[in-house]
Amino acid sequence: MLVDTHCHILPGIDDGSPDIATSRKMLEMERKLGIGKIMLTPHFYLSEEKTVEHFLEKRAGAIEQLAPVGDHLGLELKYGAEVLYTKSLADIDLTKLCIGDTGYMLIELPYQRLTSRFINEFRSFVGEISRDIRLILAHAERYLNFTDEDSVREIMDSDMLVQLNAGDFRMFSKHAGFMYDLLRNNQAHLLGTDCHNTTSRPPNMDIAEKAVCKKISSRCFSRLNYNAEMIFDCKPL
Repeated sequence: MLVDTHCHILPGIDDGSPDIATSRKMLEMERKLGIGKIMLTPHFYLSEEKTVEHFLEKRAGAIEQLAPVGDHLGLELKYGAEVLYTKSLADIDLTKLCIGDTGYMLIELPYQRLTSRFINEFRSFVGEISRDIRLILAHAERYLNFTDEDSVREIMDSDMLVQLNAGDFRMFSKHAGFMYDLLRNNQAHLLGTDCHNTTSRPPNMDIAEKAVCKKISSRCFSRLNYNAEMIFDCKPL
């Protein structure tokens, strides 16, 4: 039983699935890939939502549509958010954005060059909330499109887990070498599909499974999934 730690399947809430029909197809695709547990993580942008409560109201409406579909397909679902980091996050209650009852929250960095000032600010933020929340850095490899590898590694030195996107393990991916290096050194801990639709960004855990098993080992892939299961089941990791 595989676990997807990052996806945008909830209908009509962000730039992911636009409607319940698409969401149903996405869940069916996940199930065919052997995924049985899914962490649903729609985007949360504080600048747009203004309050956590406003976001939660929208999410509740999407959950009401999706939950029966998940039950029908025999899937276990937990709901959270992919939270875009901004300094103002320190002023709100982030525990409500954690993935279900796990105490973990998925966080995304802004797509920009990571300066020393930003890195210090972010690491201070991690330290401030670490008593209540354990962070998961979303798609660590993506930031290489905007900044240098050393800066990404400095960010990763914070007390948090690191998630990689399954699709970025595809053949000829420009970031694959970085991702394999993280895995070999046990610096990446989770995989997610980050799926948004059924076409250009579909569920694709099979890409990561084939690549990781071939380039590193099946044991490595199993370890990544084990980590996700432990978090999903609220067990110490």
